[in-house]
Amino acid sequence: MAANDVFEERAVRFTKPASRHAMALAQDGRFLALDESGAVSIADEVSDAAMWHHGDGRLEHATHPVALTVTSIEDDRYRLSPIDGSIRVADDSQTASYAIVPGPELLPSEYLAHFKTHGWVCLAAILDAEVVDALQRIACTDGHAHRKPDRSRRQICQGSALAKTALEPVSVWLARQYMQTDDIRLAHSPGIGVMTPDDGKRTVQGWHSDYPYHWGINAEGKVPTPSGRTVMGVQRIVCVSEFTKYRGATAFKLGSHALDRGPPKDWGLASAVYDPDYRAAHGLPYNGADADVIEAPAGSMILFDTRTWHRAGINRSRQNRAAILMDITPAYIVPYSDTTADYRALVESDAHDELNDREKREFQRLMVHRFLGPAGSRAVIGTDAELTEKLPAARRPLRRY
Repeated sequence: MAANDVFEERAVRFTKPASRHAMALAQDGRFLALDESGAVSIADEVSDAAMWHHGDGRLEHATHPVALTVTSIEDDRYRLSPIDGSIRVADDSQTASYAIVPGPELLPSEYLAHFKTHGWVCLAAILDAEVVDALQRIACTDGHAHRKPDRSRRQICQGSALAKTALEPVSVWLARQYMQTDDIRLAHSPGIGVMTPDDGKRTVQGWHSDYPYHWGINAEGKVPTPSGRTVMGVQRIVCVSEFTKYRGATAFKLGSHALDRGPPKDWGLASAVYDPDYRAAHGLPYNGADADVIEAPAGSMILFDTRTWHRAGINRSRQNRAAILMDITPAYIVPYSDTTADYRALVESDAHDELNDREKREFQRLMVHRFLGPAGSRAVIGTDAELTEKLPAARRPLRRY
């Protein structure tokens, strides 16, 4: 170990929530919520208006004095009806049946306040345990470490877990609110990456800012100047495995997004550390007390402004560690890579049938990039496979998280 390999990053630890809000889902996947007039209605996306407390045969709203009785019907579905006859019910909300599912630990507005203040936020154990298990099965990690990866089909088609993770509603709402636009897209297809135990010699990732800024990375198309109040990207890191410093959790300089510039050269930029001889000559990129590591349970999501300086951690355990990267950008940003092939593959697979109607609409909206053409036509953006083959391959930045 080199002299500067001290692993003194400050650990910010999140634990599994002791309690969570509840969400009531209509048959099409939309959310039971209070509208602006105070009536119980159906919403297309989550917010504080869709947060409830469930218990003792009641569903009580998290922020308003509204309560509903909960009557079991069948197959984990419930009938909801107002306890107080003065509560107004919009549409068919009173007669429809609902699934009641765990929601976030905090109100969405509380997460958003932290995100706006600090440039990052952690949704601890936000994913359902069944989804986490399915992701670990695809990754062949944790309880499924004995398995071998399925190379015969795309990850996105190996069940609905990866798509459902990409559609996690609180994180999607936060991204829209933080970037101040409803029109957002996944900059690349979601996929699970696995970090194997470090051998002390391999090339590691240096400090950088994520797409589209790409400060610290040798990449074309990086944002050349500070973007100020205009936020051009939110990264979501999904902890498929538990994230700990020892197991290689991502290292950050939390709050560095506010500097609106890339990391310093003496921290070990990704563009330099990518050189296979760098580690032997200089040791690891900066890992001292001015850096941070967010430790969180499996199923957690870490969202951060993509200007934030960060790098992949060093897995000093004997276990593989899995994570998902999901960079989200406004629709006006050119995507990092083409998402159309994965979208088409999912739609044509059985996994698509496991999504509810709201999830199908949202996945299309996030994955399909369009441009405004002649006479107002909306054409889907894709790659030109023939031209791509004719051009020389570009060197891609190392991506390990």
